[in-house]
Amino acid sequence: MRSLGALLALWAGVAGAYPWMVKHGYGSCAACHVDPSGAGQLTNFGRSEAERVVRWTPSAPVPGPNPNSRFLWFLELPESVNLSGNLRYGALIQPGAARVAVPLEMATDLSATFSFQNQLFLHATAGFGRRDVVAPAIVAPACDPAKDGECGPSLLARTFWAGFKVEDGSLMLRGGRLVLPFGLRNNEHSTWVRTLTRTDSNVQQKLGVAVSFLSGAWRGEVMALAGAFLPADQEAGYSGALAYGLNPTTELGLSSLVATGVSGQALTRQAHGLYFRWAPVTPLVVLAEADLLAWTGSATATVGYAALAQADWELTQGLHVMVTAESAHRGVTQHGPSLGAWVSVAWYFFSHFELRLDNVVRRLDALSPVSYALVAQLHLFL
Repeated sequence: MRSLGALLALWAGVAGAYPWMVKHGYGSCAACHVDPSGAGQLTNFGRSEAERVVRWTPSAPVPGPNPNSRFLWFLELPESVNLSGNLRYGALIQPGAARVAVPLEMATDLSATFSFQNQLFLHATAGFGRRDVVAPAIVAPACDPAKDGECGPSLLARTFWAGFKVEDGSLMLRGGRLVLPFGLRNNEHSTWVRTLTRTDSNVQQKLGVAVSFLSGAWRGEVMALAGAFLPADQEAGYSGALAYGLNPTTELGLSSLVATGVSGQALTRQAHGLYFRWAPVTPLVVLAEADLLAWTGSATATVGYAALAQADWELTQGLHVMVTAESAHRGVTQHGPSLGAWVSVAWYFFSHFELRLDNVVRRLDALSPVSYALVAQLHLFL
Protein backbone atom coordinates (compact mmCIF):
# COMPACT_ATOMS: atom_id res chain seq x y z
CA MET A 1 0.00 0.00 0.00
CA ARG A 2 2.85 2.38 0.75
CA SER A 3 4.40 1.93 -2.70
CA LEU A 4 1.06 2.56 -4.40
CA GLY A 5 0.53 5.66 -2.26
CA ALA A 6 3.95 7.00 -3.22
CA LEU A 7 3.17 6.42 -6.89
CA LEU A 8 -0.19 8.19 -6.65
CA ALA A 9 1.44 11.15 -4.92
CA LEU A 10 3.59 11.73 -7.99
CA TRP A 11 0.48 12.37 -10.07
CA ALA A 12 -1.28 14.79 -7.73
CA GLY A 13 -1.27 17.68 -10.16
CA VAL A 14 -2.98 21.05 -10.09
CA ALA A 15 -2.88 22.81 -13.43
CA GLY A 16 -2.78 26.55 -13.80
CA ALA A 17 0.78 27.20 -14.95
CA TYR A 18 1.35 27.72 -18.66
CA PRO A 19 5.04 28.53 -19.28
CA TRP A 20 4.30 28.36 -23.02
CA MET A 21 2.40 31.67 -22.71
CA VAL A 22 5.78 33.26 -23.45
CA LYS A 23 4.90 32.86 -27.14
CA HIS A 24 2.18 35.47 -26.61
CA GLY A 25 4.73 37.87 -25.15
CA TYR A 26 3.90 37.12 -21.50
CA GLY A 27 7.33 36.93 -19.91
CA SER A 28 5.92 38.21 -16.63
CA CYS A 29 3.36 36.08 -14.76
CA ALA A 30 1.95 38.78 -12.47
CA ALA A 31 -0.60 40.11 -14.97
CA CYS A 32 -2.40 36.78 -15.25
CA HIS A 33 -1.77 35.14 -11.85
CA VAL A 34 -2.43 36.24 -8.28
CA ASP A 35 0.94 34.72 -7.35
CA PRO A 36 3.46 37.11 -8.98
CA SER A 37 5.73 34.18 -9.91
CA GLY A 38 2.94 32.33 -11.71
CA ALA A 39 0.76 29.22 -11.29
CA GLY A 40 -2.40 28.93 -9.25
CA GLN A 41 -5.34 31.29 -9.25
CA LEU A 42 -5.81 33.60 -12.23
CA THR A 43 -6.55 37.30 -12.03
CA ASN A 44 -9.59 38.67 -13.83
CA PHE A 45 -7.30 39.63 -16.72
CA GLY A 46 -5.80 36.13 -16.72
CA ARG A 47 -9.24 34.52 -16.91
CA SER A 48 -10.11 36.75 -19.85
CA GLU A 49 -6.86 35.86 -21.62
CA ALA A 50 -7.50 32.16 -21.00
CA GLU A 51 -10.72 32.51 -22.98
CA ARG A 52 -9.03 34.53 -25.71
CA VAL A 53 -5.77 32.66 -26.38
CA VAL A 54 -5.82 29.37 -24.40
CA ARG A 55 -9.08 27.54 -25.07
CA TRP A 56 -9.98 25.84 -28.32
CA THR A 57 -12.30 27.81 -30.60
CA PRO A 58 -13.55 26.61 -34.00
CA SER A 59 -13.54 30.22 -35.22
CA ALA A 60 -11.44 33.28 -34.51
CA PRO A 61 -11.96 34.64 -30.95
CA VAL A 62 -14.01 37.80 -30.61
CA PRO A 63 -12.02 40.74 -29.23
CA GLY A 64 -13.05 42.20 -25.89
CA PRO A 65 -14.26 40.76 -22.56
CA ASN A 66 -15.71 37.25 -22.69
CA PRO A 67 -18.63 36.52 -20.33
CA ASN A 68 -17.43 32.90 -19.99
CA SER A 69 -14.38 34.10 -18.06
CA ARG A 70 -16.53 34.87 -15.03
CA PHE A 71 -16.66 32.69 -11.91
CA LEU A 72 -19.10 29.81 -12.55
CA TRP A 73 -19.38 31.21 -16.12
CA PHE A 74 -22.06 33.73 -15.17
CA LEU A 75 -21.30 35.25 -11.76
CA GLU A 76 -19.85 38.75 -11.97
CA LEU A 77 -17.98 39.61 -8.76
CA PRO A 78 -16.82 42.94 -7.39
CA GLU A 79 -13.36 43.94 -8.61
CA SER A 80 -11.98 43.44 -5.10
CA VAL A 81 -13.15 39.79 -4.89
CA ASN A 82 -11.63 36.92 -6.86
CA LEU A 83 -13.14 33.44 -6.44
CA SER A 84 -12.19 30.34 -8.42
CA GLY A 85 -12.54 26.59 -8.18
CA ASN A 86 -10.20 23.82 -9.24
CA LEU A 87 -11.51 20.28 -9.80
CA ARG A 88 -9.15 17.72 -11.32
CA TYR A 89 -9.77 13.98 -11.57
CA GLY A 90 -8.23 11.22 -13.63
CA ALA A 91 -6.82 7.72 -13.81
CA LEU A 92 -3.37 6.16 -13.70
CA ILE A 93 -3.10 3.21 -16.10
CA GLN A 94 -0.16 0.78 -15.84
CA PRO A 95 -0.36 -2.32 -18.05
CA GLY A 96 0.85 -5.40 -16.20
CA ALA A 97 0.51 -3.89 -12.73
CA ALA A 98 -1.52 -5.48 -9.94
CA ARG A 99 -4.03 -2.65 -10.34
CA VAL A 100 -4.06 -1.73 -14.01
CA ALA A 101 -6.24 1.36 -13.56
CA VAL A 102 -6.19 3.48 -10.42
CA PRO A 103 -8.58 6.46 -10.05
CA LEU A 104 -6.93 9.75 -9.15
CA GLU A 105 -8.46 12.54 -7.11
CA MET A 106 -5.99 15.31 -7.85
CA ALA A 107 -7.68 18.49 -6.69
CA THR A 108 -10.91 19.65 -5.10
CA ASP A 109 -10.09 23.23 -4.20
CA LEU A 110 -11.54 26.69 -3.82
CA SER A 111 -9.38 29.81 -4.05
CA ALA A 112 -10.32 33.25 -2.74
CA THR A 113 -8.42 36.53 -2.97
CA PHE A 114 -9.60 39.83 -1.52
CA SER A 115 -7.90 43.06 -2.49
CA PHE A 116 -8.12 46.49 -0.89
CA GLN A 117 -7.27 49.50 -3.05
CA ASN A 118 -5.33 47.05 -5.23
CA GLN A 119 -2.49 47.21 -2.70
CA LEU A 120 -3.39 44.93 0.23
CA PHE A 121 -4.22 41.30 -0.64
CA LEU A 122 -5.53 38.34 1.37
CA HIS A 123 -5.43 34.94 -0.34
CA ALA A 124 -6.23 31.31 0.51
CA THR A 125 -6.55 28.09 -1.46
CA ALA A 126 -8.09 25.18 0.45
CA GLY A 127 -9.96 21.97 -0.25
CA PHE A 128 -9.98 18.24 0.39
CA GLY A 129 -7.60 15.44 -0.56
CA ARG A 130 -6.36 11.96 0.35
CA ARG A 131 -3.45 11.68 2.79
CA ASP A 132 -1.36 9.47 0.48
CA VAL A 133 -1.58 12.08 -2.29
CA VAL A 134 -1.47 15.54 -0.71
CA ALA A 135 -0.01 14.85 2.74
CA PRO A 136 2.28 17.93 2.94
CA ALA A 137 -0.68 20.28 2.46
CA ILE A 138 -3.06 18.68 4.98
CA VAL A 139 -4.02 20.78 8.01
CA ALA A 140 -6.77 18.54 9.46
CA PRO A 141 -6.16 14.83 8.77
CA ALA A 142 -9.15 12.48 8.73
CA CYS A 143 -7.13 9.80 10.53
CA ASP A 144 -3.98 9.35 12.58
CA PRO A 145 -1.10 10.43 10.26
CA ALA A 146 1.28 8.08 12.15
CA LYS A 147 -0.71 4.98 11.18
CA ASP A 148 -0.68 3.15 7.87
CA GLY A 149 -3.77 2.30 5.89
CA GLU A 150 -6.49 4.03 3.95
CA CYS A 151 -7.50 7.52 4.97
CA GLY A 152 -10.54 9.51 3.93
CA PRO A 153 -10.54 13.01 2.46
CA SER A 154 -8.74 15.47 4.72
CA LEU A 155 -8.90 19.25 4.89
CA LEU A 156 -5.89 20.85 3.25
CA ALA A 157 -4.59 24.36 2.69
CA ARG A 158 -2.23 24.61 -0.26
CA THR A 159 -1.57 28.34 0.06
CA PHE A 160 -2.62 31.18 2.34
CA TRP A 161 -0.94 34.55 2.56
CA ALA A 162 -1.27 38.27 3.08
CA GLY A 163 0.51 40.62 0.70
CA PHE A 164 1.19 44.27 0.10
CA LYS A 165 1.94 45.70 -3.34
CA VAL A 166 3.41 49.13 -3.98
CA GLU A 167 1.21 51.46 -5.98
CA ASP A 168 2.82 50.85 -9.39
CA GLY A 169 2.86 47.07 -8.86
CA SER A 170 6.62 46.74 -9.27
CA LEU A 171 7.19 45.33 -5.77
CA MET A 172 5.15 42.95 -3.62
CA LEU A 173 5.77 41.62 -0.10
CA ARG A 174 3.95 38.45 1.02
CA GLY A 175 3.88 36.29 4.12
CA GLY A 176 2.23 32.92 4.72
CA ARG A 177 2.27 29.51 3.06
CA LEU A 178 3.72 30.12 -0.40
CA VAL A 179 4.88 28.27 -3.49
CA LEU A 180 8.68 28.31 -3.52
CA PRO A 181 10.09 30.56 -6.24
CA PHE A 182 12.27 28.17 -8.23
CA GLY A 183 12.58 27.07 -11.84
CA LEU A 184 9.74 26.51 -14.27
CA ARG A 185 6.20 26.56 -12.95
CA ASN A 186 5.33 23.59 -15.16
CA ASN A 187 2.22 21.44 -14.91
CA GLU A 188 4.19 18.18 -15.02
CA HIS A 189 4.48 18.00 -11.24
CA SER A 190 6.05 14.55 -11.17
CA THR A 191 9.05 15.51 -13.31
CA TRP A 192 12.36 15.14 -11.51
CA VAL A 193 13.15 18.86 -11.69
CA ARG A 194 10.13 19.35 -9.42
CA THR A 195 10.25 16.30 -7.14
CA LEU A 196 14.01 16.28 -6.44
CA THR A 197 14.14 20.04 -5.80
CA ARG A 198 10.90 19.72 -3.78
CA THR A 199 9.43 22.79 -5.47
CA ASP A 200 6.17 21.30 -6.73
CA SER A 201 3.52 24.04 -6.69
CA ASN A 202 0.86 21.46 -5.81
CA VAL A 203 1.77 20.34 -2.27
CA GLN A 204 5.34 21.43 -1.46
CA GLN A 205 4.66 24.99 -0.42
CA LYS A 206 6.36 26.37 2.68
CA LEU A 207 5.67 28.94 5.38
CA GLY A 208 7.77 32.06 5.01
CA VAL A 209 8.11 35.63 3.77
CA ALA A 210 8.78 36.58 0.14
CA VAL A 211 9.44 39.71 -1.86
CA SER A 212 8.91 39.84 -5.63
CA PHE A 213 9.76 42.57 -8.11
CA LEU A 214 9.19 43.50 -11.73
CA SER A 215 11.39 46.08 -13.44
CA GLY A 216 11.55 46.31 -17.21
CA ALA A 217 12.85 43.01 -18.61
CA TRP A 218 13.77 41.77 -15.11
CA ARG A 219 11.53 39.90 -12.69
CA GLY A 220 12.29 37.86 -9.61
CA GLU A 221 11.32 36.67 -6.17
CA VAL A 222 13.20 35.55 -3.07
CA MET A 223 11.64 33.77 -0.10
CA ALA A 224 12.88 33.17 3.44
CA LEU A 225 11.69 29.82 4.81
CA ALA A 226 10.31 30.08 8.33
CA GLY A 227 11.26 26.62 9.61
CA ALA A 228 13.63 28.03 12.22
CA PHE A 229 10.67 29.71 13.94
CA LEU A 230 7.95 27.15 13.16
CA PRO A 231 9.17 23.61 13.96
CA ALA A 232 6.20 21.99 12.23
CA ASP A 233 7.39 23.49 8.93
CA GLN A 234 10.80 21.87 9.50
CA GLU A 235 12.95 23.71 6.95
CA ALA A 236 14.82 26.99 7.31
CA GLY A 237 16.69 28.69 4.50
CA TYR A 238 15.82 30.50 1.27
CA SER A 239 14.56 29.95 -2.25
CA GLY A 240 14.77 32.43 -5.09
CA ALA A 241 14.48 32.94 -8.84
CA LEU A 242 15.64 35.74 -11.13
CA ALA A 243 14.61 35.99 -14.79
CA TYR A 244 15.51 38.29 -17.68
CA GLY A 245 13.47 38.69 -20.86
CA LEU A 246 15.94 38.72 -23.74
CA ASN A 247 13.00 39.68 -25.97
CA PRO A 248 9.19 39.37 -25.66
CA THR A 249 9.29 35.63 -26.51
CA THR A 250 12.54 34.55 -24.84
CA GLU A 251 13.34 34.37 -21.11
CA LEU A 252 16.39 33.11 -19.24
CA GLY A 253 16.16 32.42 -15.50
CA LEU A 254 18.41 31.56 -12.55
CA SER A 255 17.24 29.64 -9.44
CA SER A 256 18.82 28.96 -6.06
CA LEU A 257 17.62 27.12 -2.95
CA VAL A 258 19.26 26.18 0.36
CA ALA A 259 17.18 24.55 3.10
CA THR A 260 18.18 22.95 6.40
CA GLY A 261 16.14 20.52 8.48
CA VAL A 262 14.75 18.16 5.88
CA SER A 263 12.21 15.85 7.58
CA GLY A 264 13.33 17.18 10.95
CA GLN A 265 16.92 15.94 10.45
CA ALA A 266 20.18 17.84 10.52
CA LEU A 267 20.40 17.75 6.74
CA THR A 268 20.94 20.60 4.30
CA ARG A 269 19.73 20.35 0.72
CA GLN A 270 20.71 22.67 -2.10
CA ALA A 271 19.51 23.22 -5.66
CA HIS A 272 21.02 25.74 -8.08
CA GLY A 273 20.27 25.96 -11.77
CA LEU A 274 19.08 27.66 -14.94
CA TYR A 275 15.79 27.60 -16.82
CA PHE A 276 14.81 28.82 -20.26
CA ARG A 277 11.64 29.67 -22.20
CA TRP A 278 11.78 30.37 -25.93
CA ALA A 279 9.21 30.67 -28.74
CA PRO A 280 11.20 30.50 -32.00
CA VAL A 281 7.96 30.48 -34.03
CA THR A 282 4.41 31.18 -32.92
CA PRO A 283 3.11 27.56 -32.59
CA LEU A 284 6.26 26.25 -30.86
CA VAL A 285 7.65 26.85 -27.36
CA VAL A 286 10.83 25.26 -26.02
CA LEU A 287 11.23 24.93 -22.24
CA ALA A 288 14.33 23.72 -20.42
CA GLU A 289 15.63 23.50 -16.86
CA ALA A 290 18.85 22.07 -15.39
CA ASP A 291 19.60 21.98 -11.64
CA LEU A 292 22.65 20.91 -9.66
CA LEU A 293 21.59 19.20 -6.42
CA ALA A 294 23.48 18.60 -3.17
CA TRP A 295 22.59 16.98 0.15
CA THR A 296 24.87 17.51 3.17
CA GLY A 297 24.56 15.69 6.49
CA SER A 298 26.71 15.71 9.61
CA ALA A 299 29.23 13.34 8.02
CA THR A 300 28.15 12.87 4.42
CA ALA A 301 27.83 14.91 1.24
CA THR A 302 26.06 13.83 -1.95
CA VAL A 303 25.79 15.55 -5.32
CA GLY A 304 23.22 14.95 -8.04
CA TYR A 305 21.30 16.72 -10.79
CA ALA A 306 17.90 17.02 -12.48
CA ALA A 307 17.24 18.24 -16.03
CA LEU A 308 14.26 18.66 -18.35
CA ALA A 309 13.64 19.78 -21.93
CA GLN A 310 10.20 20.14 -23.51
CA ALA A 311 8.84 21.12 -26.92
CA ASP A 312 5.23 22.32 -26.91
CA TRP A 313 3.56 22.56 -30.31
CA GLU A 314 0.09 24.10 -30.54
CA LEU A 315 -1.52 22.37 -33.54
CA THR A 316 -4.45 24.76 -33.41
CA GLN A 317 -5.52 27.12 -30.66
CA GLY A 318 -6.32 25.07 -27.57
CA LEU A 319 -4.80 21.77 -28.77
CA HIS A 320 -1.21 21.10 -27.63
CA VAL A 321 1.19 18.23 -28.27
CA MET A 322 4.19 18.11 -25.93
CA VAL A 323 7.34 15.99 -26.05
CA THR A 324 9.45 16.00 -22.86
CA ALA A 325 12.82 14.44 -22.07
CA GLU A 326 14.20 14.30 -18.54
CA SER A 327 17.18 12.94 -16.67
CA ALA A 328 18.32 12.89 -13.05
CA HIS A 329 20.80 11.43 -10.61
CA ARG A 330 20.07 11.25 -6.91
CA GLY A 331 23.72 11.07 -5.95
CA VAL A 332 23.41 7.75 -4.12
CA THR A 333 24.62 4.32 -5.23
CA GLN A 334 22.69 4.64 -8.46
CA HIS A 335 23.77 2.63 -11.49
CA GLY A 336 23.69 5.36 -14.11
CA PRO A 337 21.27 8.23 -14.60
CA SER A 338 17.51 8.13 -14.42
CA LEU A 339 15.96 8.68 -17.83
CA GLY A 340 12.41 9.58 -18.81
CA ALA A 341 10.35 10.55 -21.84
CA TRP A 342 6.85 12.01 -22.02
CA VAL A 343 4.44 12.38 -24.93
CA SER A 344 1.45 14.47 -23.88
CA VAL A 345 -1.67 15.96 -25.40
CA ALA A 346 -3.68 18.76 -23.79
CA TRP A 347 -6.99 19.95 -25.21
CA TYR A 348 -8.70 23.03 -23.74
CA PHE A 349 -11.91 22.00 -25.46
CA PHE A 350 -14.42 24.34 -23.80
CA SER A 351 -14.56 27.26 -21.39
CA HIS A 352 -12.98 26.21 -18.07
CA PHE A 353 -12.26 22.65 -19.25
CA GLU A 354 -9.07 20.76 -20.07
CA LEU A 355 -8.58 17.14 -21.13
CA ARG A 356 -5.01 15.82 -20.90
CA LEU A 357 -3.22 12.53 -21.64
CA ASP A 358 0.38 11.84 -20.54
CA ASN A 359 2.31 8.82 -21.81
CA VAL A 360 5.37 8.41 -19.56
CA VAL A 361 8.27 6.00 -20.04
CA ARG A 362 10.95 5.90 -17.33
CA ARG A 363 13.99 3.95 -16.20
CA LEU A 364 15.36 4.74 -12.74
CA ASP A 365 18.88 3.44 -13.54
CA ALA A 366 20.74 0.95 -15.74
CA LEU A 367 19.65 -2.00 -13.57
CA SER A 368 15.99 -1.02 -13.34
CA PRO A 369 13.25 -2.13 -15.74
CA VAL A 370 11.61 0.33 -18.09
CA SER A 371 8.18 1.38 -16.82
CA TYR A 372 5.23 2.83 -18.71
CA ALA A 373 2.25 4.75 -17.40
CA LEU A 374 -0.66 6.54 -19.01
CA VAL A 375 -2.28 9.32 -17.03
CA ALA A 376 -5.67 10.63 -18.16
CA GLN A 377 -6.96 13.84 -16.58
CA LEU A 378 -10.08 15.95 -16.79
CA HIS A 379 -9.74 19.42 -15.30
CA LEU A 380 -12.50 21.91 -14.53
CA PHE A 381 -11.48 25.37 -13.32
CA LEU A 382 -14.44 27.50 -12.29
